[in-house]
Amino acid sequence: MKAFTWARAGALATLLGGDASSLAAQGACEINDRSPFQLASAKQYVSMAANSRKDDEIPRHLANSIRVLTESPEKIKNEAGRQYLLLRTYRQYLERNEGTYVMNRGTMGFTTNKEGSHNLLLAVDSAASAVETLMPECKATVRPFRQRFFGDILNKAIEAMNADKDDSASYYANMSLLVAGADPRPWNLLSSVYQKQNKMDSAMMAMEKVITLSGSDTLYARVKQQSRYNLAVINLQRAEAASGAEKETEITKARGLLEAYLKDTPGDANASQALGRALRLSGDTTAVANMFADMVKAPETFTADQLFEAGSNAAAGGRSGDALALFEAGFKKNPNHRFALYNYATTLFDLKDATRMGPAVQALMAVDPNFERGWRLVAGYWQLKARGETDAAKKRTHNDSTLFYLEKQSKTNPKIDVTLAARSGTSSQVQGSVVNDGQAAGSWTMKLELLDETGAVVASKDVAIGPVEPGSGTTFSVKIEAPKAVAFRYAPIK
Repeated sequence: MKAFTWARAGALATLLGGDASSLAAQGACEINDRSPFQLASAKQYVSMAANSRKDDEIPRHLANSIRVLTESPEKIKNEAGRQYLLLRTYRQYLERNEGTYVMNRGTMGFTTNKEGSHNLLLAVDSAASAVETLMPECKATVRPFRQRFFGDILNKAIEAMNADKDDSASYYANMSLLVAGADPRPWNLLSSVYQKQNKMDSAMMAMEKVITLSGSDTLYARVKQQSRYNLAVINLQRAEAASGAEKETEITKARGLLEAYLKDTPGDANASQALGRALRLSGDTTAVANMFADMVKAPETFTADQLFEAGSNAAAGGRSGDALALFEAGFKKNPNHRFALYNYATTLFDLKDATRMGPAVQALMAVDPNFERGWRLVAGYWQLKARGETDAAKKRTHNDSTLFYLEKQSKTNPKIDVTLAARSGTSSQVQGSVVNDGQAAGSWTMKLELLDETGAVVASKDVAIGPVEPGSGTTFSVKIEAPKAVAFRYAPIK
């Protein structure tokens, strides 16, 4: 899945204090904020608050504006102007009391429910929405009021997320929605937070929100595409774990999202690769063949990871020839990718291609020596050699090697199963499980190395494992800063 990226909201437009003397200059938007007389009075109070040099006078001017605008609203026969002046008043309250988003109603100037509280962010959103509804041509005029506070709060959410403070990130993202409920960016951030917390249903709901709220606005095109892709990948993962009608539903959702993605961004390699996966799962073999043909013809335009994923999809879809071509093209860019080596060797075994399988299993076990299923593949290689041998002595030697490696598989201890090896930004993460098949509790040290595209070591770490009781297991997870890392390996563990 693509890593999430976040654009800082700090460069959002702000509205200067003082009187907006020429609203007509902003195109067709002409808000009458001068009549009836209540609006003229409120406008004067707002201007005096903005221009006052006496700090103690400002709250009084703002309270007077609120009082005039809300005491008898039914008498003010200009709702757009009234809401616009409320918006300007709320903005000044928020700027004056930075970080304070809820105030006492009486203190603000309301003459009803004086002991109650008034949420200024909701108030800004409500007033701005009212103006937009009454005068759609004025959306550009009121947008900066929302964005002024939305940007500050969303930046706090981004900073909290980057610091792994997920609860704070969620808090500020939800707060930013109070002032800009139709903006998809807080939902984009929330989808990432929910994924980190393994709340996948919530993450998917947030992605759907991003897609819906983004609409056709080019400002949100990037986050919309990002959500389409990420949601499609989750749908595909669920499809692979499901069956029957549920599986078909997930495939259909993923395919629709990816086709929409590629309509807006034709030729995107990651989306094309994921669509190939969806087509394979749906059984549309003709479409799958067409997808892989493009990658086989021009592998240099794709990354190693994209080629490996496509190779795995081609193999699973019964297109072994395409699979091998894609794997081998990927190995030219990253020869030590453990998952690709395993899938490549498995495909070669199915094809009974011992010639190419030998170097493949050798490379696999050089990077993942405690992977028991890897040793079973090595045994499979010698089995193929034995079946193809006519010389009796050599055939007996190959059969002995088959039994040797099957025994090695059963005696491997501890058994390591790496389940994740992925990059995020400039760091790499490796996760997996460990099973102790021994007769006593054990503790081990995994000497993990990260490799670049040439196979050179660019980072290393000793990973402590255990103690693990006999017959039990544990997990490990390590994150290492290594901008050039593309693969891992570790020394044999005994």
